[in-house]
Amino acid sequence: MKLIKLVSIIAFALASGFAFAAAPGNIAVGSVEGTVVVTAADGVEKQLVAGYVIRENSRVSTGKDSTAKFILANGTVVVLKPNTTLDVSQFEQNNPAAVNGQDYSTFVTEPEATAGSLTTVRLVKGTAMFKVAKLLPGSKFTVKTSAGNIAVKGTTFYVTVSGASVSAGCIDGAIAVSPTGRATLTLTSGKSATISGTSGSLSFGRASVALTNEAKTAFAEEETKKAASSTTGTGSADAFDVTMPPASVEGPIGSDRISEVNSASSVGDGRLY
Repeated sequence: MKLIKLVSIIAFALASGFAFAAAPGNIAVGSVEGTVVVTAADGVEKQLVAGYVIRENSRVSTGKDSTAKFILANGTVVVLKPNTTLDVSQFEQNNPAAVNGQDYSTFVTEPEATAGSLTTVRLVKGTAMFKVAKLLPGSKFTVKTSAGNIAVKGTTFYVTVSGASVSAGCIDGAIAVSPTGRATLTLTSGKSATISGTSGSLSFGRASVALTNEAKTAFAEEETKKAASSTTGTGSADAFDVTMPPASVEGPIGSDRISEVNSASSVGDGRLY
């Protein structure tokens, strides 16, 4: 069945003449608290409000005591904490019209009808929390920072940029962390890594319990919608589990590169932390 679905996705893309980066996808603003500004590609600034739709090449900045939540048309939810700036550099789908008028927050997995997506965001400063829907084969989701990149295929995690240092914590699933100039490593559930921008050194620990609990609260509404959606035959809910594993870190820093995380549960190459 999975093979048939994959073949149908490829056939659809070929028959329709779509290639990746076919058209910008929609990003729906779910909630806004405080002062949040969005700057479009033409430099025009607007106060962000719930219900607004933004596109790629936008910068979203939250002020003091301000937060924003938005949902990409592939089911991915992003939450920005106060004093955070995130550039949505790219969000493109092969067939964005396939999900027009739908509630993106109910998507358990990326809709097959869209035939895939490419997403690149850059965290300039502050903290962003991500719950990436299980993506289709070929789709990619990358978070760029000044100290390296984080790539995922379907998982929950956070990234914090503080001055020259970057921290990434995996809440659920697995993330591939690629420090600039160093080998890629995999962080599993409950683990975190901090990259020092001045020295490039790496340190490991547990994911922040505070941020984990905040993410649980922030994503609770989407989890409820997805669970309700699964009872109507649109797919099974991916339960949000924030149980923390032991804090131990296994083994030395890995030297093996992994080109891509194929799924949150099937990362078999590279070192695990």
